[in-house]
Amino acid sequence: SCTPEFRNISIMDLQSRIFPVFINIINNSIYWVQRREGNNKEILLSFQDNEIYISDDGPGVDVDDLGSLFTRKQKGGRGVGLYLCKQNLMAGGHSIRYEVRDTFKKLSGANFAIAFKGLIND
Repeated sequence: SCTPEFRNISIMDLQSRIFPVFINIINNSIYWVQRREGNNKEILLSFQDNEIYISDDGPGVDVDDLGSLFTRKQKGGRGVGLYLCKQNLMAGGHSIRYEVRDTFKKLSGANFAIAFKGLIND
């Protein structure tokens, strides 16, 4: 789902640079949320404090993997997707981070925060 705040923003950059970032992170969320027990599986796109959050209620990232999360291949990882996301974003002057502070998380699992240069909030 998307919050109304997320629906009201515009990102000023090449679609070919931005779409793969969203696709990769959402695909990762789908993969991990499906492996969670229970019927309520949620992925949320939101906007707060000039950052876009892509959040899910899956298991989140293991604390031991946080240091290598955006590297070419993390131990036991499934590919180079997050590394490429970070590189795509950096090419446009943007940044991505994994939110570890509980008070800033939107959902209980993985929470990625993206700061876009030139973001328009309608």
